[in-house]
Amino acid sequence: MSDDLNSAAYWDAAYDEDRDGWDMGTPTPVFVDILTRCGMDFSAFGDRDYASLGRPPRVLIPCSGRGYDALYFATRGWDVTAVDFAEHPLRWLREESEQAGVEIEILQEDMFTLGRTHHESFDLLVEYTCICAIDPDRRVEFVRFCREVLRPGGTVLALLFPVDGRPGGPPFSIDVEDFKAQMAPQFTLLHESTPETSVKPRLGRERLLLWRKQ
Repeated sequence: MSDDLNSAAYWDAAYDEDRDGWDMGTPTPVFVDILTRCGMDFSAFGDRDYASLGRPPRVLIPCSGRGYDALYFATRGWDVTAVDFAEHPLRWLREESEQAGVEIEILQEDMFTLGRTHHESFDLLVEYTCICAIDPDRRVEFVRFCREVLRPGGTVLALLFPVDGRPGGPPFSIDVEDFKAQMAPQFTLLHESTPETSVKPRLGRERLLLWRKQ
């Protein structure tokens, strides 16, 4: 297999060899809790009521993997685009979305290229186990990617994990304050908390943040 995190081969091999320990097999509990309690109204987090847009709000889920979150958002009425480098998990997502009868735009490509094809296309970007998977040197590039694909006033809903200072990776630990500093020039922080609804093994090791594009 390739040792290059920036190659699709690396991630396809991880799935093929069952080295996908990040895969919980279910939608992310924190996001399930938010959508169950709030629906499309994120005003409790300092954000907007997306139902007021008068159309299905458009959400991008990068590093989607098998797309449990993509499926969950789609069944709750969101217009979902899921993107992943690896082909293996997207096969599963295609099959599951067809069986569920929901439409999801599924893209197998390098997410960093989406600024060209989906410029300012999304109202919301949902991040989970993406920042921790990419080369830490590309985190500034991730911020630029978010700005490119979000509409003016669009938001990033990020559940950062792991934030415990663990060595090595992937997953690479995320220093929350460092990442907030990287986001600050282009995004306004609306909300920050340590969720109580994290899956048990990750409880206290995740940080929920919401940013609005300036």
